[in-house]
Amino acid sequence: MPASAAGSVLQGFPTNLVMLVGVLGVALLAESQQSAAPYGVLAAALALGLVPTRKNWVSRRNGKVAILLAIGTILGTLAVGGDLVRIMVAASRMAVVIVLILCAALIRPALAELRLDHAVAAIAARAPKSLRGGAILLGVTIAGLGLSFGAVSVFGGSLRGRTDDDATAARAAMRGLALSMILGPSTASVAAVMAAYPHVGWGDALLIGLPIALAGIVIGSIAVRHLTIAAEPASSGELARAVLVILAVPAVAVCLRLAFSLSMTLAIATAAVIVAALLLTCTTRTQRGDLRQVLLRSNVQLGEAWAQASAETALFLACGLVLGFMREPVIAESARAVFAFVPHGYPGLLVMMIGVPLVTTLGIHPMALFAILAPVLTPAILGMSEPSVFQAWIVAVGLSMIVSPASILTITTVLSFGVPAERLCLRGNGLYAASLAIIATCLFLIVS
Repeated sequence: MPASAAGSVLQGFPTNLVMLVGVLGVALLAESQQSAAPYGVLAAALALGLVPTRKNWVSRRNGKVAILLAIGTILGTLAVGGDLVRIMVAASRMAVVIVLILCAALIRPALAELRLDHAVAAIAARAPKSLRGGAILLGVTIAGLGLSFGAVSVFGGSLRGRTDDDATAARAAMRGLALSMILGPSTASVAAVMAAYPHVGWGDALLIGLPIALAGIVIGSIAVRHLTIAAEPASSGELARAVLVILAVPAVAVCLRLAFSLSMTLAIATAAVIVAALLLTCTTRTQRGDLRQVLLRSNVQLGEAWAQASAETALFLACGLVLGFMREPVIAESARAVFAFVPHGYPGLLVMMIGVPLVTTLGIHPMALFAILAPVLTPAILGMSEPSVFQAWIVAVGLSMIVSPASILTITTVLSFGVPAERLCLRGNGLYAASLAIIATCLFLIVS
């Protein structure tokens, strides 16, 4: 944003922040009532919000895919005589995924106001040289539970130019975020899978995903080479604040879930807003800043983050339509016949967890494949429980994100660490992704 434009915005009203609170309020109301009407209102409002920002997303790959999916779904429903209203009602549940995207975007401006980048680098530098790559992976795994893609931005901003191999640090950060997806709804993709499997509880999925995440941490730590980190010294107070900030959102989210029985998706979204508000308030006290100016700066950055995520917002709404369409009885039966070549049982699971990431290396977003295949690859076909199938999709989507050049994770990592995409993705993460896919398949065989 040009300086003059930013300056004019700082003289105005924090519209984006107010809208964020309003959207979150409607989402909480919808969940408390479990009624189609609030979900429909929320989804319609989010869809209308894409109209003013269409120049930001229509020309992008995910934006084009979203348009094609939406048009194809509507035309397909009319062609087979399906119930378009029922499909839209089913798609409206995807609105909570967008709420998570919007709320998580507020954390990064709040962290920027605290200026704790050097403290994060100092924490990583305290680990033994042989374990620093693993420390970055583990740090992003934990931070990603609350900061989502902001965890990669935080570690990238902290470590970029401070290591002797930024590519190694970047790959560790990507793998860490993928593993955080297994432990909780840290990204919108996980929230979308949760919306498609509403009967799967977070605790049930966590019990299955925990050994997979631990295996991913172990092989990820072994795979990374030694790292040298040239970090500026940080005081004990700065180190403590950095750790508290990283842990704050997931901790508050768990408390909200236990106290109010919120879904983990909305618990994390609400926690992100609460923690960001506290951080911004602390910033004005510790740095003696003007609260209004802090809010307006955050408002500008929040608007920019929303604009960057607009293509993904459109894609998730379109995927909701596809999921509803694929569950229409006529379509579901036809789809099973089309995909009859997919082997049943664990061979089919292995095909899914290796095949889906390979297809996404062509630049296809994994959620588009999930929307099409999830209604077909049912627990009965795979011979697994519903929580296991849910977690298998999380693993497949997470691995897709670290090998696909078009994923938002790859884009965020490139921007944060300054490492070219060709040094990441399939070339940098392919062996790790294949190894974890095979190990995960074996673990599913044990726990199911």
